[in-house]
Amino acid sequence: MGISELMNFKNLNQQCRQPRRRKAGFTFPEVFLAMVVLTAILMLVGAMVPLMVRSVRYASDFNQAQSLTMHKVAQLQEAGYENIEGVRLNQSVLKIIDGTGTAPQSNANGDKSATLEFTVTDNVWRYFPGGATTTGTQNTTSATRPRGYIFISPYTPSAVTSGGVTRYNLIQATVVVQWWGWGSRNQMHNYSTTALLSRTTVE
Repeated sequence: MGISELMNFKNLNQQCRQPRRRKAGFTFPEVFLAMVVLTAILMLVGAMVPLMVRSVRYASDFNQAQSLTMHKVAQLQEAGYENIEGVRLNQSVLKIIDGTGTAPQSNANGDKSATLEFTVTDNVWRYFPGGATTTGTQNTTSATRPRGYIFISPYTPSAVTSGGVTRYNLIQATVVVQWWGWGSRNQMHNYSTTALLSRTTVE
């Protein structure tokens, strides 16, 4: 056997030993597995989106309620103890509460309790779901419309009795904004802030 024949035989033998190369591309099991993983990811993302939207909306509502209550407390503090009367807080004078209500008429001793509303005065109805009708006007009939309240009451620990008359050096004012949850109209939410308003002259 000549040298050239020997070389050809060696090359042929090496070619026979080389493994077959697989054609480029994915096998069916690989494609199927990839589709399963992609479908699972899409389903997970689809389920999370509504939750994210609700969370963002609730956070926005919460921040708005906080801002409204803090603003109202600041107004009451500026008005002062001596003006915590319906005839002073209403639309005729300080414009802190709705309407022209007069309760409590006189609260010189800080012993009166009352529930006041500021839904219209501060446009509370504009900021939350259910506050407006389809025409954009205020919803005044729905039980789930947003509202703003001020609860006035004497602060019992500050009571001082003199000459048979009990006076309170502090009035407790609790400001509450309530609204019904976005996406769940039957779930009520509320945010409240409480402040103590002191007499100018403490007894």
